Amino acid sequence: MILLGARSPVAYRDIREQFPAFKTANADAGLRAFERDKADLLELGVPIRYITPEEDDSLEDGGYIIDLKRFRMPEVRLTAEEISALVLAASVARAMPGGAYPKIVDLALKKLAFDLPELPDTPTEFPRPLSTTAAVRPAVLVHFPAANVTGATPRSGVDLGDVFTQLEAATRFRKRVTITYQAAATGMISRREVDPYALAYRDASWLLVGWCHLRREIRSFRVDRINECVIGPKPKSPDFERPANFDVRTYVQRSPWTFTTDPTEEVQLEILPDGADIGNEDFGPTAVRRHEGDSLIVTFDCGNLEFAASKVLAAKGAIRIMRGDALRERVAHELDAIAARYV
Repeated sequence: MILLGARSPVAYRDIREQFPAFKTANADAGLRAFERDKADLLELGVPIRYITPEEDDSLEDGGYIIDLKRFRMPEVRLTAEEISALVLAASVARAMPGGAYPKIVDLALKKLAFDLPELPDTPTEFPRPLSTTAAVRPAVLVHFPAANVTGATPRSGVDLGDVFTQLEAATRFRKRVTITYQAAATGMISRREVDPYALAYRDASWLLVGWCHLRREIRSFRVDRINECVIGPKPKSPDFERPANFDVRTYVQRSPWTFTTDPTEEVQLEILPDGADIGNEDFGPTAVRRHEGDSLIVTFDCGNLEFAASKVLAAKGAIRIMRGDALRERVAHELDAIAARYV
């Protein structure tokens, strides 16, 4: 550290004054101790050089330096856009309740941006890039779902941050997890074994994407609806391999119309002008659309009756079921339940 901080070569006598081990009664013994330590540093790859007065006529005596060009890696120069991306990612990590993520993120940013001004306490402002004279200060707002979902059963003290930490570790080490999951619409709780392939943040919610052993297909689960998460034993032994062609974007961006939580039936919907926006949604690769006057007729294979019924009811008459007995029955059941509730 003495040599790294020096602006010019440091003479042995100056080094000797800093180390009691070199200040021996026998000067030769102290010099030999210094040479041993110097040899150890050279063996570790520290490029220490001795500069003689003949090499540098400004020196009265020779001295030691470290060749910084050989010792240090090239400086990491981040662009303003790269800094913005890093701070945005840090904001998402900081939104996690509890855990050590904020400290880890801060340390990582300091390592990557060591030549920038001090980072802000919270990643709501971007550091000042070296290439600009004015700071870039757009606000970054990141939402994280509350620990208790409206209408959901209380978590019995289970912290959402703990659940996320368990899932993150299981995803990284490819460990199977057993989760207790609460359905959004019915509130029904089921126990699932899942091979976690990825975690993704979409539409203000964290999603666990993985192979569901109960449904025998890849499914997405909202993390804020997981009441319990247990990782399989033997943490150093992976339980599964991700499919080589797995792309999390395919499942994160997947439309709920294409989910298969029920036996599939062919459904035909008439979408009136008041519900025109729904006609632009993804009904799956086999969906057929045709126009009849001002209406859009959509025919598709429906395997998510719960979602389809909720959309029909929310449309307040702008969606008519032209074909699909199971969907009609589900909508009628929901209407009966509402009528019984408010009779």
